[in-house]
Amino acid sequence: MKKLFLVILFISMSVIILGCEESNGESTDQETSSQNSEENTDEGNNIILVGTPNLNGEGSSVDMDQEISDSKTIDKVEEIIGTAEKIEKPQNKVNGDPDLFFTITKSEGTKKDTPEEKRFVWYHEDGSAVLSDGSGEYYNISSNQAGELKEALNK
Repeated sequence: MKKLFLVILFISMSVIILGCEESNGESTDQETSSQNSEENTDEGNNIILVGTPNLNGEGSSVDMDQEISDSKTIDKVEEIIGTAEKIEKPQNKVNGDPDLFFTITKSEGTKKDTPEEKRFVWYHEDGSAVLSDGSGEYYNISSNQAGELKEALNK
């Protein structure tokens, strides 16, 4: 009788240990849920917020009046930003208020959305544009790129 009890105990313990090793502490439902949330995080829900800057003597503000969530448009804008040529501050090309401001934001679905890129844009008569990230860095884009940016941002 003792031998039978020990055999059953040994088999039971083996099954329990093997079961725990295979699941890593997560049930099948938990594993699926974890995988789905990781997939959603990788995709990201980027949005572009576009607005009109109001810089005056009392301070500055931006009236955000447009939200863009189309992934192709966001990719296009990111491509333009990525290929912009870094330049010294062009004194004669950034006078006055910028024509527009936009930010590319990674939306977490909460109030803690995090801006990834932000740019002030000054369009010029020759069709080109100057971008600034607000920290003193300036970038130049060609007239073709500026046209694509205007079209993408509907401004």
